[in-house]
Amino acid sequence: MRERLLRLLYPPKCVLCHCILREGETDLCESCRSWIEQEKQGYALKGEFMDGGFACYPYTGSVRESIHRYKFRGRKLYAAFYAQHMASVALAHPELFDCDLVTAVPTNRSNRRRRGYDHALLLGQAVASRLGKPYLTTLAKNRETTAMYGLKPAERRANILGAVDLACSPEQIAGKRVLMTDDIFTTGATAGECARVLKMAGASKVTVLTFAKSGKDVQQVIGNS
Repeated sequence: MRERLLRLLYPPKCVLCHCILREGETDLCESCRSWIEQEKQGYALKGEFMDGGFACYPYTGSVRESIHRYKFRGRKLYAAFYAQHMASVALAHPELFDCDLVTAVPTNRSNRRRRGYDHALLLGQAVASRLGKPYLTTLAKNRETTAMYGLKPAERRANILGAVDLACSPEQIAGKRVLMTDDIFTTGATAGECARVLKMAGASKVTVLTFAKSGKDVQQVIGNS
């Protein structure tokens, strides 16, 4: 009775399209679940200093809206859902799963204060837990960077260049294979700068895993046989 009352007062909603879920549905509505199954997750990522990477889904429609709620409307619990799908992609690709540790792209301090949480950290820790890998905070912003949205590729690179420092001792990542996570991959400017810093500190390999990939050059690589 109590569970039904709570469901009436606070009906669970689809993580993606945010519609009210029907009885028996979990996380996703039937329509979004069908779309995800057809999507056959896995999109290749390329960027400077990166040793490859993958994203689960294109950053469009309900995926974009979901990430917006996660980052700007306090939907912290979405991290577990995203991590589940990201871990599935990592498990399908040995070059991602065969890592020594998981880390996250660093965020601006002002964004963390405004949100009350670090969305990138939550996601990275959730992915590490799913994969059974240790999580280590390896990077930090040394200055505030402007929002990347609307910036051209060259402007994105200039915005992030030199803004990332190592936040752990070099000994902790020397010779290590690092899997770096984030919510969205666009041009690779941020991921590339982070990978550069990690490799300068001694990391042997840096791969990237994100929930979504933005841009017209999205190329699906899983399920195309």
